[in-house]
Amino acid sequence: MARVKICRKPDCHNTIPYVQDNPYCEIHKAMYRPKPEFKPKSSYERKRQQHEYNANKRDKEANEFYHNKTWKHLSAGLKQQAMFTCECCGRTSTTKGYLVVDHIIPRKIDKRKQLDKDNLWVICKRCHWYKGMLEDDVYTDGLFLENIDTSKSWGKGEVRQWILDSIKRHDERNQYEEQNEQQKNENSFVWR
Repeated sequence: MARVKICRKPDCHNTIPYVQDNPYCEIHKAMYRPKPEFKPKSSYERKRQQHEYNANKRDKEANEFYHNKTWKHLSAGLKQQAMFTCECCGRTSTTKGYLVVDHIIPRKIDKRKQLDKDNLWVICKRCHWYKGMLEDDVYTDGLFLENIDTSKSWGKGEVRQWILDSIKRHDERNQYEEQNEQQKNENSFVWR
C-alpha cells in the first residue's frame, strides 16, 4: 500500500498520494496556491552585491571597522560562544552569513561601545532586519545622530521583546491574509 496523506482543507478527510505536490484532494485542488520557486543567488552575485554595498552605500569608517581583524575575530568568537544560535528568536544555523553580530546600541550612536561585549549580541538576519526597523524608529528622527543621549537607549531585553512582538504581529497579519484568501477560494468553489 502506498503512503497517503490527508487533504489540507479543514474537516476534509480525503486521502491523497504522499508524493503529490498539491496538498489538497481532487475536490479542493483549486485552493492550492504554489509558492514562487526560491532561487538562491550565486556566490558570485552575493559577493558582487556585498562589494557594491561596501563601496557605495556603507560609510568608509564603518567599512574599515567591519573588515579589520579585531572585529572579525571578535564576531567569530561571539557566534561560537552563542553556539550559532540567534539570541533573540532561538534559530540555529552554521550557514555562513545567516547570523550577524549586532551592536545593541548602534555603532554610529556610540563608538566607545563598538568592541564592548556587553553591547554585542548574535542575531539572525530576520531579527537583524527588525532591529534595523527599531533603530530607524528610535534613533533617526531627521535629527543628527551625534546629539542623541545614549543613556536613554534600550537594553537587550527591551530590544528582544520589541523584535519578537514585531515578528509575532507580522506572522499574525500573514496568517490572517492567508485565511481570508482561503475563505475567498472556498466561497468561490462551485459544486458540480
